Amino acid sequence: MADLEKTRRNQQAAVLNAPRIARIVERALPQRVLKSFELLNGGGFNLSYLLRFEKDETPVVLRIFTNDPSACQKEVDLLYAVSGLLPVPEVIYAETTGEEDIGPYLSYRHVEGITFQELKSHGNLQDMAEAAYAIGAVLARLQRISFALPVPAGPMSPVEVVAAKCLASPVLGQRLGVAGRDRLYQFVSEWLPMLRHLDQDRALVHGDFSNRNILVRREGHGWMVAGILDWESAFLGSPLWDAARFICFERQARPCREPHFSRGFAESGGSLPENWRACSRAINALTSTESLTRPDLPERFVPDLRELIAATLNDRDLS
Repeated sequence: MADLEKTRRNQQAAVLNAPRIARIVERALPQRVLKSFELLNGGGFNLSYLLRFEKDETPVVLRIFTNDPSACQKEVDLLYAVSGLLPVPEVIYAETTGEEDIGPYLSYRHVEGITFQELKSHGNLQDMAEAAYAIGAVLARLQRISFALPVPAGPMSPVEVVAAKCLASPVLGQRLGVAGRDRLYQFVSEWLPMLRHLDQDRALVHGDFSNRNILVRREGHGWMVAGILDWESAFLGSPLWDAARFICFERQARPCREPHFSRGFAESGGSLPENWRACSRAINALTSTESLTRPDLPERFVPDLRELIAATLNDRDLS
């Protein structure tokens, strides 16, 4: 619990008032005059502010890294590396070591669009189908980026790491209970032969390819991906990690992403196993297990992860 308390203290310290925001703007954007700012929702560990300026200049997002200071440099390097190849924000300024009373931060040009999460709340089924297809097509492009990237390779044996360490974690036991943890161990063990294949690829993996990190917007008569945000968890591995993550909370009874997302991925060069639905559920059970072992995981995420694992173990739809 010490790590969790540390994260809370860091986030509280990072909440900025107007003078501190203005000081950052003076350094990063000396030609602009700050008009207003607001704290954005969505981040689990870091903080993001939307900055607006006089003369209706393009807004800027200020992203402050409160959990892992080294993640700022990693994200900046990656955004520069894939700029022009993927729809990512344009970096304007970065202070990767932070300042005396502010942690590492970067600012990037605000991307016009809405998150897929927002589209789910307000769009119709046709909108969601078109956007999901476009997201699948963009994800297929990640695996074709083959030059050296400033991201680490995934663990040499991530499945074995989860089986050996995460499933034995006292934190996981507290959150799932002993019986739930034992059932999960059996489930992962049965899927181990297939999951080991995830170790063989070295494609670019976003690491948190979720509804809240993908911006879409309507262009002409269809939808396009406007931006992919928050690359701090990126690594090299199988694109199936990201593909499974995007459909993590898809409900068979009320689908809004499938089969459109998977079709967009496959038709743009992605490769999915024949038993993709079952395989994706196993992958998501594995990543949910790893998340539930983190002491600093915000408690608001625990019920959904617990429900996802329970639905997978009982081979039922999400409630």
